[in-house]
Amino acid sequence: MKEREKKELAKNESENREFKNNGSAERESSDRGQSGTRVTKGLNRRITTALILLMAVMAVFITCISVNSIQNIYYTQYSEKAQELTRMLAHELDGDWVRDFSETLDENDPEYVKVKNMLNQIKTDFSGIQYLYIYKPGDTSFTYLVEGQSDADDASVIAKPGDVYEYLDRDYDILVPDIKAERASTGIVYGQDAGYGKPVCAWAPLFDSNGKMVAMVEADFIVEDLGRRIRGGIMAIVGVQLMSMLFVVVLMILYIRRIVIRPLGDLTDTVDSYQSGRIKTDVSKFKTDDEITSLAYSFSDMTIRIEQYIKDLTAVTAEKERIGAELNVATKIQASMLPSVFPAFPERDEFDIFASMTPAKEVGGDFYDFFLIDEDHLALVIADVSGKGVPAALFMMMSKILIANNVMMGVSPGKALEQVNDQICKNNEEDMFVTVWLGILEISTGHVIAANAGHEYPFIQKPGEKFEIFKDKHDFIVGGMEGMSYHDYEFTIEPGGAVFVYTDGAPEATSADQELFGTERMIQAINKDPQADAKGLIRQMKEGVDGFVGSAPQFDDLTMLAIRYKGTKNDEG
Repeated sequence: MKEREKKELAKNESENREFKNNGSAERESSDRGQSGTRVTKGLNRRITTALILLMAVMAVFITCISVNSIQNIYYTQYSEKAQELTRMLAHELDGDWVRDFSETLDENDPEYVKVKNMLNQIKTDFSGIQYLYIYKPGDTSFTYLVEGQSDADDASVIAKPGDVYEYLDRDYDILVPDIKAERASTGIVYGQDAGYGKPVCAWAPLFDSNGKMVAMVEADFIVEDLGRRIRGGIMAIVGVQLMSMLFVVVLMILYIRRIVIRPLGDLTDTVDSYQSGRIKTDVSKFKTDDEITSLAYSFSDMTIRIEQYIKDLTAVTAEKERIGAELNVATKIQASMLPSVFPAFPERDEFDIFASMTPAKEVGGDFYDFFLIDEDHLALVIADVSGKGVPAALFMMMSKILIANNVMMGVSPGKALEQVNDQICKNNEEDMFVTVWLGILEISTGHVIAANAGHEYPFIQKPGEKFEIFKDKHDFIVGGMEGMSYHDYEFTIEPGGAVFVYTDGAPEATSADQELFGTERMIQAINKDPQADAKGLIRQMKEGVDGFVGSAPQFDDLTMLAIRYKGTKNDEG
């Protein structure tokens, strides 16, 4: 970075010297007689091209507005259709039966078969329905009760009674408020694009005979083939627009040639006639009393302006170098905050641990940590702060310290995360958050107590076997909302087993073809040699990611931690 800026500075200084010495390539061309006519034709061509491009941009803009308006009409129609359908079903279905079925989930219930067939028939008869289902809402998820299936649907993707769907972030803004208010959706509600186009959604509450809401009915419609429906009308509009704009462009070109191009040609001849680096102030022959005259006078102080520009550029370059030096210091400070000496505990032969962090910028928001709580308990931490750069690094340092302090107080991982969450939320004006996996290993037994605050699933290996994804329960992110609860879960690493944790920089590493590395490739990479030591596990994962990404830039921090449990001497015996 610094070398490039120095080269740019040297280039500008060279150009300035050439200008003062009257040695530029443009002036030499002028001496050979390549002046006014050539520039005039070039400017004429550029203005013509610019006007044509402007015409094209305007045509595209108007076309997009037209397409958007027509699309909104279709979306409105489908939204109204979805709302009518959900309200009708909510009115017709037996709320008492739905309430009882939500407890039994008996697929052999004749009424379930009847309702299922009815939804199947509706989904088959109504074009555009992507999903049609009844579900029982909860605080953070809902449970499928009945989902309709058309003849064209893949049965493997149809939800079964009892399947649970975790709310997405957008559901808390759109769906959950209506569930809590026991009301139907209103207006156009756009759903998540699952690769079939952007759907419109509608839902309505279903009540039992006591007036209690027992379920929600939802329908998602896909607006199909809008382009085919509106292409004919839009093309006619575009044709008229292009013809009108072409006529206007021709008139503008003729007018501009008269009032701009010809005076500029005269000005070019005048400038090219000077033999010194400093433009003379004798421009009295330009009496157009417009911008052309102002341009002629502006040439007279061009040298002064260029010299001032060089001075300013020099100052900016020095400031960038200072900032770069400070970022370099920040990088070293952040690196010193993380355990970096390996082997970390050479006196302990019960386990082998290794970790690494590769930030996407000079400083990053990921971090890992491990430390002994006492002689028999080892804390393991890996976390990912929202955002990147200096703000994420500062938030990372604060989060790391808070987690370590609370864990050292002897509380469980879940309790530690609860306390850290409340501490962060009290002074989190920038609304930053961090995902955390926190585990405490009992060294003498291999027993692990862990908690997961919205972080990636860990990989766990049993002795002599390959690594597998351990889909633990995720709690809410740390720093998102005060008063959240975090839950512990437990598992045991047997001697010879291992645990590998990481941040989303690994599965979301992106190739030049915009393809994600993904957890499946991660499993393949780490199982290349599943019996490797902790450092070897991280090395082969890093090699797998680097080989996949290739020359594509790194968009996110990449942080990994691996621990192989060897057990105590008694275990070995």
